[in-house]
Amino acid sequence: IRSQDPITQATFWGMEFERSPGDMEAAVEFVGALRAIGSEQRAQEVASQALAMAPNNAELLSHLGKSLLTSGDANGSVNILRRAMVAAPDDLSIPVALGVAYDQTGRHREAQATYRKVLAQQPDNTANLSNLGLSLALTGEPEQAEILLRKAVAQSNATARERQNLALVLSVQGKFDEARKLSAADLPDDKVDANIEYFRAMLTPKSRNYTALRGSSE
Repeated sequence: IRSQDPITQATFWGMEFERSPGDMEAAVEFVGALRAIGSEQRAQEVASQALAMAPNNAELLSHLGKSLLTSGDANGSVNILRRAMVAAPDDLSIPVALGVAYDQTGRHREAQATYRKVLAQQPDNTANLSNLGLSLALTGEPEQAEILLRKAVAQSNATARERQNLALVLSVQGKFDEARKLSAADLPDDKVDANIEYFRAMLTPKSRNYTALRGSSE
């Protein structure tokens, strides 16, 4: 069943979970499948229900924390992801998500400390390099942010997200020509122009918050 499409998986595991709510394998698989089809609210409901029976299940805690983050509940996500880290200390995807949750709640130094712990174990973790770079930009350290984002962009699995984040940080420093060239690798001309104008606004300190930094076109 795990080789099937997400909707088929969600249907199968939903039936399994309904038949046996205490089956944690079914619960974990059902929540994961629900997230894969974008049904975050239902995923949260199922995860919460299952956690009532298995409060320290690391996979459920991880799914729930990440789902809350995706849904915009960063404060709730922080609490769940911290529990998940205790339950699964070797799963580095959890502190990566926790760092983002910290950033979204304005706890940038805690976010940066969390990202750095991941980098101590995975120095080439692309998403983490990118997230730390953005976080440093938020705290007025664009030069350090640029170093990290250039490293992120150089990774073999780098995506448009990492390139656009670097373009943003370059623009915050006034390096618009390089930012424009970088953006053009992934975006049409009208989006590039819109982003450059958006990035110019980043030169205004009051505009530098997490929501604004995430607001450019991808």
